[in-house]
Amino acid sequence: MKGLRSSALCFAAFLGVTGVVAQSITPVPRPAAPAAAAHTPVTTPVEVTRKGRPGSDIFLGVYLTLDRECKVGSTPRVEFSGDPRSGKLRTRPHPINLRDVPGAPRRTCIGTSPNGQAVIFRPDRRFRGEEKLEFRVVYPNGDVRAVTATITVE
Repeated sequence: MKGLRSSALCFAAFLGVTGVVAQSITPVPRPAAPAAAAHTPVTTPVEVTRKGRPGSDIFLGVYLTLDRECKVGSTPRVEFSGDPRSGKLRTRPHPINLRDVPGAPRRTCIGTSPNGQAVIFRPDRRFRGEEKLEFRVVYPNGDVRAVTATITVE
């Protein structure tokens, strides 16, 4: 019984000390997080020159949204300014090797091949000559890439 009584006193003393320590801790207010700077959308003009044959696909570019940790974001929207007079424009998913992409973080992206949005022009079978196309790639953050493509079909 004597051993049980000393254990109870020791436990009570421990609770008393813990209660005092807990009461002396006061929460420190955290500083308010700085407001995120508003992103101003940027329009970047891009000129593309390609050569191809009649009746075969001509690859104009592939576009995707990628962050610094190699996580693929929402697919950018491609807007065509009009139908080409001598063929058809289309988009499709297309894998990208990130080793070949300028600006991609190389150390964290090695071995990843995410799908991007490819823009492809297919000229008519009988068309030979030059075709000029314009389209816009609108990214989720509002940035726009205005692409002017000059295609020579031989």
